Amino acid sequence: MPKVSQKVLLGFVDERIVNESCSDDAYTINKIGGLPDTPNQNFSPKCPLCNHQIPLLIQIYAPVINSIYHRTLYIHACISPGCWNKSQSWICLRRQWVAADHYEDKQQSMTFIEWCDDADNWGEEPETEDNGNITVKSQAIEICTSASAELENSDADDNVVAEPIDIPNTNCLQLLDSRKEIPLDHYDMNLYFEPYYISVAYEELLDTVKEHANNLLHDYKNNQIITEEKNEGYEKSLPAHGDKYFETLASTIRKNPGQILRYCRTEGKPLFLYEDSEPNKCTNCQGKLLFELQILPSLITYLKLICGEEHHGSGHLEFGTALIYTCENNCWNEGDAYKYECVMVQEEKLF
Repeated sequence: MPKVSQKVLLGFVDERIVNESCSDDAYTINKIGGLPDTPNQNFSPKCPLCNHQIPLLIQIYAPVINSIYHRTLYIHACISPGCWNKSQSWICLRRQWVAADHYEDKQQSMTFIEWCDDADNWGEEPETEDNGNITVKSQAIEICTSASAELENSDADDNVVAEPIDIPNTNCLQLLDSRKEIPLDHYDMNLYFEPYYISVAYEELLDTVKEHANNLLHDYKNNQIITEEKNEGYEKSLPAHGDKYFETLASTIRKNPGQILRYCRTEGKPLFLYEDSEPNKCTNCQGKLLFELQILPSLITYLKLICGEEHHGSGHLEFGTALIYTCENNCWNEGDAYKYECVMVQEEKLF
């Protein structure tokens, strides 16, 4: 039996999903947006706050060790601006299916480590150039390499008349707080975010870096004790912006740029934006909860909403970070369709 790793798995946005899979095992795909892949069931939850249909945000296949079940998490978030940054407007559904083959050896070896295996293999061969180099398909922004301008009446004289510049009266803070409303009738349409695959990799933390960080922390604590002895009223120093929680989160994700989520169900620890009390009781069986998954705000830039045949683009969801807590016992009864798991959303605050 393999040893369960306590390393953190990171999710990154991969290529766009052109055609949603209709295969029986589509629920094993890790993805952003699209429609939930569930065998023999099509369920679209509604927001408990506004009662609007809420689209799928992320689908994660996360089997548990020594379980006969396939296990997938479906995380939905309300796009109504009045519901942003509220934990009640997010829904995490845990769904499970008995493995068809019932091979005991296969089930015993199933752990969340498999979430990382072949996660970025979509069955397509990379293109190879004549010189042997591998090319990757990507979308790029077109940039105009040249620009030209003509002066009106340039033959009249060589003098250029400069007109007075109008001072903009735009409220920048208001622009930052812009919220895109979706017409009410659109909530009855086929509402979803543009789908992307999620690729997975282990978090890179070099031992030398950790050792150096521990040494710095040890020196800092020693200096702090000496300073506090000299000055009883000394206050612990904070980062320049005054928030040690945000500094911890930012410095951690900076080591692996581009990550949109963090996964570790085995003794994993979330990165908080600010101090908060964690949920500890499963609403289904009253058992203990485990932190399993954290969704980062870097995901927001990839969320492009589609309603029916209309493409509404981005700007329809805001959040600081979302933490997913699941039942330690993975409680499940025969005949259950799904179980609700706990979502805690923290809003990014301006200090």
